[in-house]
Amino acid sequence: MNIRTTYFIIFLVLFGCSDPSYQITKEGINRDKPIQDGFDLIEIFVTEFNEEGRPTKYTDGTSLFCGPTKGFSGHLGENVYNQTEKSLISKNRKKMDTIMTLNGNSLGGEEHDKRIMEYIDSKNLIDSIISENFPFEAQRKIRFFEKSENYKWVFTKDGVADLKFYDYSKNVFDTLPTDLKKNQWYLLNFSNASNIIDKVFFRIKENGEIEQFDYYKVIMGV
Repeated sequence: MNIRTTYFIIFLVLFGCSDPSYQITKEGINRDKPIQDGFDLIEIFVTEFNEEGRPTKYTDGTSLFCGPTKGFSGHLGENVYNQTEKSLISKNRKKMDTIMTLNGNSLGGEEHDKRIMEYIDSKNLIDSIISENFPFEAQRKIRFFEKSENYKWVFTKDGVADLKFYDYSKNVFDTLPTDLKKNQWYLLNFSNASNIIDKVFFRIKENGEIEQFDYYKVIMGV
C-alpha cells in the first residue's frame, strides 16, 4: 500500500466517510447518516447471486428516484415562484448561458475573469431563490408510503451511458407511487460519486421479514 492510499483511507475515517449503515423495513429506509443527494429505487430481476445470497447479476425493471424537493425545482417552480422570482431566474439563466458561450471562445484576459464572477453571482442568486422556496434539511429516515419532509419521488427512464432521467410525464409524488411486491428483489442505489459504490439489495419475504445485503466500495485512483 503506497503512502497516498494510506492518507486517503485515514481521510475517509477521520471525516466520517466510513461505510454507511442501513436498515430497510416495510415502512421505509433508516440510515445512520443524512441522505443528502437522494437515491434510486429499482426493481431488479436477478440471474446470479454470490455465496452469501447477494444479487450480482440482474436486469432493471421499474425505477424511481427519491431526492430533495429542491432538485425538482425546475419542474415544480412554475407553480411556486412569484412573477419577480420567475423573471430573475429567467434573466440570470440567459446571462449564464451567454457567459458560457463567450468564455468558451475567449480564454484568459480581464473580461474572461470578470465574466466568471458575474456567472457565479447569477448562479448564487438563482440558488438563493430556490432555497427560499424549497428549503431542505437532510433526513436519516425516508418513508415509502408516508410523506417525507422535503423529499419527492419520480419515475425514471433510461438515458445514454447508463444514466437515468426523470420521467415527468408521470408526475412527481410525495410518497412511493408503487407497491413493493413480496419476494421481489429491489436495489437502492446511493452511489452519487464516481469512486464510491453504495448499494443496498433487499426483498420482502413471504412472512414479511426483510432480507437485506449492503454493498459499499471505494474505488481507489478514480
